[in-house]
Amino acid sequence: MPIRFSRELTRYSTGYPPKGCRYCDRGSKMVLYITGICAEDCFYCPLSEEKKGKDVMFANERRLEGDGWKEGLLEEARRMGALGTGITGGDPMLFPERTSEVIGILKSEFGKRHHVHLYTTGRFDVDALERVGNAGLDEIRFHPPIAIWKQFRFLGRDAAEGDPIEASAYHNIIFEARRRNISTGLEVPSVVDPASGGNLYSEGLHVILDYAAREGLEFVNVNELEASHTNMVKFSRLGYSLAGDSMAVEGSLELAVRTIGKVRNANPDSPTVFHICTSSYKDSVQLRKRLIRTAKRVARPFEIPTEDGTLLRGLVECSDPQGVARILMEEFGVPGELLSVENGTLLVAPWVLEDIGSRIDGVCYLSEVYPTWDGLEVERSVI
Repeated sequence: MPIRFSRELTRYSTGYPPKGCRYCDRGSKMVLYITGICAEDCFYCPLSEEKKGKDVMFANERRLEGDGWKEGLLEEARRMGALGTGITGGDPMLFPERTSEVIGILKSEFGKRHHVHLYTTGRFDVDALERVGNAGLDEIRFHPPIAIWKQFRFLGRDAAEGDPIEASAYHNIIFEARRRNISTGLEVPSVVDPASGGNLYSEGLHVILDYAAREGLEFVNVNELEASHTNMVKFSRLGYSLAGDSMAVEGSLELAVRTIGKVRNANPDSPTVFHICTSSYKDSVQLRKRLIRTAKRVARPFEIPTEDGTLLRGLVECSDPQGVARILMEEFGVPGELLSVENGTLLVAPWVLEDIGSRIDGVCYLSEVYPTWDGLEVERSVI
């Protein structure tokens, strides 16, 4: 059965985006950070300080650690009803044994149709590729270091004459992935040139996209460049500014559109699908749909899922939450499933508090939280 997808997903696509993106578009793909360690040090890396450079694992917002990490992985997948998993980092292929083990666990538990894609620099050998391929990897997205993008003009079909130096190793591993019938493409950011002038990065983007088109790779995902707390200082030094009220870098989207247009004009017969993933799409569609999907699945009888993917619930601050809970059940006839005492706090269905909150010995609130493992509170207001 075809995977349905939104108009937003294909707004900047030249064809059907890769299958991994279509699952993300439905909010049905779990994000799995295998590690925060990477052999590169890309100045635009948006990883948080909690993850960057650290050998930590996260399934969505849930940290996986200790002897129970496998159970935590599967529980998080079940919570959101994941139909697939996107493995990222850092670089997952620095730890091929761990990565292949995770793929095997997911395929064993959820079946071969559980779609797994992987994001990597491509700095690994054929043995590592064989390992993840045998485990069941469906799709691989290569992000070669930006410093060597221009070398790809010397590789592939109709290549220019010259020495590709380091890039040949990446070209070879891309070839090996395709030979093993793994859906293969590139995923790179649209890095704008510094304000000081020149075509330091834009030329490299054109070269590597042209390489993909000449080689007929299945897809190229171009990500709109995003600022974060960890790369903001470097962006400021380059003279980057933000587009409107978003975290997207001004000019990144336009550069991606312009470059893809030039590459397609130069390679009109190429089957490669080019897709731009915008900053706004990641937040307003991709993340939001995952939260909505999760909220609907995990909402308890005293919680209300919202159209924004959060959960609404009543909360009572009092000195004796267990005692107030008994009063609610015994004196007011509130069913037990409409309340819960957790971490010293009484949670109650919001409609119950709206009805009888004024008669409760405590302060009543309407609490809005994310349906994530950490249950981050978005807002709290007095009822």
